[in-house]
Amino acid sequence: MPVLSLRCYRCGTEYGYVGAEPHPATCPSCGESCVAPAGQLTVEESAAWERLDGRTTVWIRATDERARPFEFEITARTHGSGEVAALKVDGVSLDPSTDEALGRIPRCVRDELAENGVTPFSMLATGSSERGSS
Repeated sequence: MPVLSLRCYRCGTEYGYVGAEPHPATCPSCGESCVAPAGQLTVEESAAWERLDGRTTVWIRATDERARPFEFEITARTHGSGEVAALKVDGVSLDPSTDEALGRIPRCVRDELAENGVTPFSMLATGSSERGSS
């Protein structure tokens, strides 16, 4: 049975979850839903636009298995390398540089970015897992 180490991005509580199903998607301390994806993320929609400075911005909205939205905004330089500019978890804006786990771009999001010509990522590390805190 998998054991996940999770952290609430709202109150900072670190806690564990043991189970085969996606975690409950709420912090046991403060009750907020500002925690890592529960199960796999699925891309629901995306948009790309060119900024006035010539960079491309890609916005991707994905949901986890508990139907919580995760929004990623990635800005790409002209040569295609991207960096995470903004991240929202269930409507709460987070600073993606505050926690290494926030910098792991789930595979479905990386695939969507690649379709828009954005690879690799220069600001934050990417992760290969879509389960738990990745």
